[in-house]
Amino acid sequence: MSNFILLILCLLLGILLRRISTFPKDAHLGLNGFIIYIALPAIALSKIPEIAFGWAILFPFISGWLVLLLSLLFFKSLNLVWKLDQKTLGCLILTCGLSNTSFVGFPIVEAMYGSEALSIAVLVDQGAFLALAIGGVSIAMIYSEGQVNGAVIVKRLISFPPFLAFVLALLMIPLGGFPAEVKEVLDKLGGTLTPLALVSVGLQLKVERKSLRMSTLGIGLGFKLVIAPLMIYLLYSALLGQKSVLTIISVIESAMAPMITASILATQYQLNPPLANLLAGLGIPLSLLTIGLWWLIL
Repeated sequence: MSNFILLILCLLLGILLRRISTFPKDAHLGLNGFIIYIALPAIALSKIPEIAFGWAILFPFISGWLVLLLSLLFFKSLNLVWKLDQKTLGCLILTCGLSNTSFVGFPIVEAMYGSEALSIAVLVDQGAFLALAIGGVSIAMIYSEGQVNGAVIVKRLISFPPFLAFVLALLMIPLGGFPAEVKEVLDKLGGTLTPLALVSVGLQLKVERKSLRMSTLGIGLGFKLVIAPLMIYLLYSALLGQKSVLTIISVIESAMAPMITASILATQYQLNPPLANLLAGLGIPLSLLTIGLWWLIL
């Protein structure tokens, strides 16, 4: 219960601080920087070497790719009768195809299933990052410029601290991970993620009513919060033959709101920026309700 109280409290604190005129308007940038450069790498370095590796761990790792692929197939098929403009279509595929697996996902997974489940959530998040860096950037380029720039994709991969930490963590597995003293420090640094991430989300949470397009918004969030996790649940239950912890964490993470970074990417490539921001901004509070339903189902 204390984890849920912390989750709601930090989110509300972020919303409240945004309304205080003397509080720095760009404070979320500093919080995000600490999360990306310190907290997320610390979690990867701490949790990844503890994972018992086997073929089954591929399921959480590729779930981000599967959601992006489902998004591509769903919105392309829907567009055969819906007839959206290309940039709005690209926005829906990109923003609704990537989940907020770290900033919102980690705190919720930890609150629901404990810190032990974070090792699986880290795998989901790293797979989702690769889906963003390779698939997401490619989609953004195709729907904005009509072509893909491989150099941009490679640059994003090698300059993202959590991914570099993930690679280092994999190299530490044969050595049995880090010494106990180092791991304790990493755990404490990683423990800052939940409060900082949720305060940051609260600081950025804004819904522009004038940008509301109910049909487009409703279908986008309906896919992201309901259809995508349902498909992951059905697929993984069929393949794994049982409702394992890998299935549960993969479904919960795929049920998260659209990734904030994906909405930023859509904005950078001018793929209907108002819709992209609204999908992420409105998706976060709505996902807190739908994830609760998924938790009951699972």
